[in-house]
Amino acid sequence: MKEDSKIIVVAITGGIGCGKSAVAEIIKNMGYIVISSDENAKTVMVSNEKVRRKLISEFGEDIYFDDGKLNKDWLSKIVFGDSLDNEKSLAKLNSIVHPAVIEKLIEDVEYYEKSGEKIVFVESALTFEAQLEEGFDYIIVVDAKEKVIFERLKRSRNLSEEEIRFRMRQQLSRELKKQHADFVIENNGSLDELKKSVEIIVNILSRLVK
Repeated sequence: MKEDSKIIVVAITGGIGCGKSAVAEIIKNMGYIVISSDENAKTVMVSNEKVRRKLISEFGEDIYFDDGKLNKDWLSKIVFGDSLDNEKSLAKLNSIVHPAVIEKLIEDVEYYEKSGEKIVFVESALTFEAQLEEGFDYIIVVDAKEKVIFERLKRSRNLSEEEIRFRMRQQLSRELKKQHADFVIENNGSLDELKKSVEIIVNILSRLVK
């Protein structure tokens, strides 16, 4: 994440439903550190007071439950509907949360570097959208055919076709992501096939730090 860094930082990114989390889980099981930008976002929205105040000011008190936990279902309805107001709300949410997530990511990478780690992976859906690509040494893009993506999201998240298409529009096109990738994983088959693809890439990267 910085010019004089001695640690290799690798992004795992891709469009919704392509299988980023599955790839991240495989890499974790191989014994590597994987930082989740999504988990960091959830953390800062709850624990970062500056972020909390801004979110309440923008979206109202209903964004949090009485016990301080994030009302994720309520927030999803505000930012993921198929209207211009939803798109504006999503852009505002990202503008509030992303800077704090990036700050935490840098802190995490510095921590692991001081701990002696030589390579760290970061699962980050919006690597390109948030213009973070220059902060990574390598970028793995996970992709899948549109038909496969729709089947997965309908099954795993119970999303409608309209909801899926809306979320896709909020992200850079899959083709552009692949054009800017160092490695591309086509995730259209079985879990075993995915594991083999991931292992090949991780083995290549691991040689760079020895």
